[in-house]
Amino acid sequence: MALGACCAVLLAGILGLAWWLWRYRRGRERPDARWRLVIAVKPVPECSPPGGPLPASPLTARVVAEKAATWAETGIGILYSQATGAHVCFSRAQNYYVAVNANHIAGARAMTMGDVVLKPGLDFFYPRESLKALVEHEARHRTQWAVGTVIGGPLAFPVAYGIAYFFFPGARNPFERMAGLESGGYTPSGTGPVLGPAQIAVLSALGTAIVAAVLAHGRRGRRPIITGARW
Repeated sequence: MALGACCAVLLAGILGLAWWLWRYRRGRERPDARWRLVIAVKPVPECSPPGGPLPASPLTARVVAEKAATWAETGIGILYSQATGAHVCFSRAQNYYVAVNANHIAGARAMTMGDVVLKPGLDFFYPRESLKALVEHEARHRTQWAVGTVIGGPLAFPVAYGIAYFFFPGARNPFERMAGLESGGYTPSGTGPVLGPAQIAVLSALGTAIVAAVLAHGRRGRRPIITGARW
């Protein structure tokens, strides 16, 4: 776990340095402390949706621990947001960052990456109660990121989420169910897995690989019996 955390910090630092040098060589900005530390030394503006910011939440020890556990992942998310020209603001409702107009694989939906929420658009024309529920939904994903990082390293949660989403897409995903389907804008569609052609092909390949590994191990475990010569 410690090795995974160190590798994540190193990878995040290398990516940040590469981006910094690329921008510097192109003359678009002078070398300064961008990337993850930009938030620590230069606070970003507060998110202000129509109707004003939501009520602030207290910065508890649990939230601080989650921020510390997801530091590297958040740095990569901030770096990506800056690279795509997204506007980064800070939501005091649940004490995390929001990158507006950030393109990502989730399409039109928000996607949490550590302590930052990537959002294609600041769709704050929801009723205040619905907006509050959505903010809390994304904060629960930060908790999942933190727990996964502590247990298995920085890649544990995205890998687990991807596997779960492959067999349990949309509202069937257990991580989305734990975060709250209604607050996340999901329509309940069942709880069981989806076994389409792609899922069946993956399960078949995995089963074949397991059988092949067991047979290969059994063959290696068999030792030839050597009989002694009679004199």
